[in-house]
Amino acid sequence: VPKQNPSGYCQKSCQVPNTFSGGYEVEQFVDTPDHDLICVICRAVICCPVRLTCNHVFCKECILLWMKRQVKCPCCRKSIDQNQMLVLFRLSKSIGRLTIKCRNQQQGCRATFPLSSEYLHISNCPYELQLCPYDGCGEQVMRKDAQAHEQSCSYWRQLCPMGCGTMLLRENQDQHNCYRELHHRFVTERRKQRAVATNLRRTIMRMQSRMAQIKRQINLLCENLELGDLEVEAEQGSNTLTNTNTSHNSSRHHHSSRVRSTSHSL
Repeated sequence: VPKQNPSGYCQKSCQVPNTFSGGYEVEQFVDTPDHDLICVICRAVICCPVRLTCNHVFCKECILLWMKRQVKCPCCRKSIDQNQMLVLFRLSKSIGRLTIKCRNQQQGCRATFPLSSEYLHISNCPYELQLCPYDGCGEQVMRKDAQAHEQSCSYWRQLCPMGCGTMLLRENQDQHNCYRELHHRFVTERRKQRAVATNLRRTIMRMQSRMAQIKRQINLLCENLELGDLEVEAEQGSNTLTNTNTSHNSSRHHHSSRVRSTSHSL
């Protein structure tokens, strides 16, 4: 079992594969950090320190990844209870006060600052590499050289500052003429509008022709309906006349029968 100091950090280097990278690189610090601040899993300065029930301290990310392989402490091999992990906020603040070098030191930055201020420095570091904002370029330049690169980038482009809406390129910005561009745009738009108007007129004419055809069909249907009504009325009149004649003939036959009967009686 590795020896421990009063604070509980592992004093002996454990045989752990260096496949984790949850902590801060040791070379990043101005002064070599104390051995107690080194995570034995990633072998870097502890980031987001957590302490196990056995008092060993590791990076939070490192120990969680380690537990996916096995649930025993990499130092003492005791079982790990994730619910019993303790986040060490004071230790985290102490590590945040350690002085580090800028990650852009190789590019020329000589600034040093507390670890907790790294994000603020990187956000303004003149040696930080940035991707050229113009589509198609893809070149990375230092923040301090970005303006000079913009002046020479062949992919540079921007809208005309006079407000005509033209996208200016490096090769055509000197020849750009707002009046000429606006006139060309006006002519193009007028042609489009004329084409639209012509199409609308054709559509209206087709609709009018279709409406006239529909009206003719409606008139023919109305005429056919009127003829049908007349035929029905004529048929009904014929049936009425037939029924009247039949009734009259029946009455005459009955009257003749009565006359003959009376004659026989006499």
